[in-house]
Amino acid sequence: MNLDKYKISMGELSYSIKDSIKQEIQYCEFLGYEHAYKVHKEEKFSIGICRNSRGAALVTCITEMPEVTPKMIDWWFGWHMSESERYKLWHPRDHISSELKIDNSSFQTDKEKYIHVDSYVTEYIGKELNNLCISFAEPEEFGFPKLDPEKETAVCAHVRDLNRNVSIGSLTHLVEKTTNGSMMQSSFWLGMNPQHSNSFINFIIKPIINIRKIKLILLPDQLTYDLLKHCAEEMSHLAKFLPQLYNDV
Repeated sequence: MNLDKYKISMGELSYSIKDSIKQEIQYCEFLGYEHAYKVHKEEKFSIGICRNSRGAALVTCITEMPEVTPKMIDWWFGWHMSESERYKLWHPRDHISSELKIDNSSFQTDKEKYIHVDSYVTEYIGKELNNLCISFAEPEEFGFPKLDPEKETAVCAHVRDLNRNVSIGSLTHLVEKTTNGSMMQSSFWLGMNPQHSNSFINFIIKPIINIRKIKLILLPDQLTYDLLKHCAEEMSHLAKFLPQLYNDV
């Protein structure tokens, strides 16, 4: 499929989002990813960054997505991962490559095509080039009840830094249908429980990397700002071409 018509230039973020990104980091306690449903549905959800007493961070973003439905989001996550060209549509500047190590084309539903699947991506977050494994999980693991697919969907995943071989965070995108499209709430939990894949190395380094001062060095404020900006950019851009792409494929 020729994707040239969907390779549109990235526009500027709205003033309200730009202003929200500039807000100071808040210092407060927050629930872990296992309680994502409460974070998104039962507490006041806004754009911003929160640091807890242990130095971990919660980055949250809201994106209005006109003409986008929750079903389109599930389709997108099952469709884009297998080819770098598709992945780069999402953020033409920051996204470099994407690959799967399994063939998901025979899976029947859109959710089956990404849940329990590992997506290997290379992308910039700010000025740092990252090699990541994004492991998509069942929403129930994040505390979500069964959702009505006509009204909402939740995309949930854990993220591992392949360069350091350390799990670095978890994420949720909750997409709810609105009168003119959808609203996406995105959450990123960073540094909550970093784990090295080698159990011996993990035993040695875990007490060190969980020291607050060390965690602040490994997870600097600038990274949280860069991630918030990246999310706002990629989701706003996705909303511009996804309805047409979904209808064409």
